[in-house]
Amino acid sequence: MDLRYSSAAEKFRREIRRWLAESVPAEWRRPGFWIGLDGGDESVDLRRRWERSRFENGFAGVDWPVEFGGRGADQEFRAVHDEEMARARAPIGPFLGLTYLGTTLLGPTLLRYGTEEQKRRLLPSILSGATIWCQGFSEPESGSDLASLSTTARRDGDDLVVSGQKVWTSMAGVADALFALVRTDPAAERHRGITFLLIDLTLPGVEVRPIRQMSGSWEFGQEFLDDVRVPVSGNVVGRIDDGWTVAGYLLSVERNASPVSHYAEFRHELDDVVAAAKVIRKDGRPAVEHPSIRAGIARCRADLELLRVRGYHTMTRVARGEDLGAEASVTKLLWSRTRLAIADLGADVLAAGGQRGAGEAFAHLRWRHLHVRGQRIAGGTAQIQRTIVARQLLDLPR
Repeated sequence: MDLRYSSAAEKFRREIRRWLAESVPAEWRRPGFWIGLDGGDESVDLRRRWERSRFENGFAGVDWPVEFGGRGADQEFRAVHDEEMARARAPIGPFLGLTYLGTTLLGPTLLRYGTEEQKRRLLPSILSGATIWCQGFSEPESGSDLASLSTTARRDGDDLVVSGQKVWTSMAGVADALFALVRTDPAAERHRGITFLLIDLTLPGVEVRPIRQMSGSWEFGQEFLDDVRVPVSGNVVGRIDDGWTVAGYLLSVERNASPVSHYAEFRHELDDVVAAAKVIRKDGRPAVEHPSIRAGIARCRADLELLRVRGYHTMTRVARGEDLGAEASVTKLLWSRTRLAIADLGADVLAAGGQRGAGEAFAHLRWRHLHVRGQRIAGGTAQIQRTIVARQLLDLPR
């Protein structure tokens, strides 16, 4: 594994840094800026315009084929892109990026399983932000057992008629369309008879309701589908009744998504915690001088370095054309554990001076501590990931 970037990649780094310096205002880089907007219309409008500018300037989908709006570069350029976007605190990633679910999950899935017509029609609009996508996998009664989904889709002529409910859907309130799993053959075995379907959220019979989290955020939602007629042509990805194969690939992409950018993003979050620890006082001295806080910072830094090396390892293997498969679960466990540890450390620092006594300058740390509780669940629970590792990588008995 070579930890050095090529001269071409470093040239690209300088190019994207110049653009980011001009396109990401200083106020956007301030911790807590986007939290203050609370995902409202102003926040969405700012991010939509920025995504369009990113696409027009050639910094969206750098590793996607040129014919579909990308730059045609390799994984090394993608890693540089992710690093620099996170370094500039640009509004990308699973928490701020309007196009994240489209570019990180649906796009790669279409590149592998989509028809040529689907690729030409959908991929450019994903990159430009013209179509915002959300993911409809979770359901109220299925939990982490995705194969137990109950949303049905019965064939009626040229349409699939969809009925059911999806929940815990990121970006549901601003999304234009949903990629979902639906059961098309109720009599089939649990991992069969499932179809990967694209659903326009403006169709009759679709109702989207927001879900407010304990952090106060509204980015989650739930969708109620009441006899929604979805044309089969152009909206089924892969084959009818074989959606589990498509979903398996998408989930491996999700669990392994960009550990290099996660490293840069989480390093910012740890820096925020350290900055707070230098200001907040406990027993007459800065919290950063207390042994327990210093030990926590050291543990988080060590975990971050593990994540960084894991990211380079992943990048190298993907560049070789290798399918990571179950190894993606290792990456998911590592990045979710690391982000939770940083958020918990932030709460410890705030507690050193009293949560309210710390002041509004560090409100973003309180918000983050509440907001990241779901990291153990997003992309599959930690228990599910450990089971995958145990069975598929370690060959342990049931």
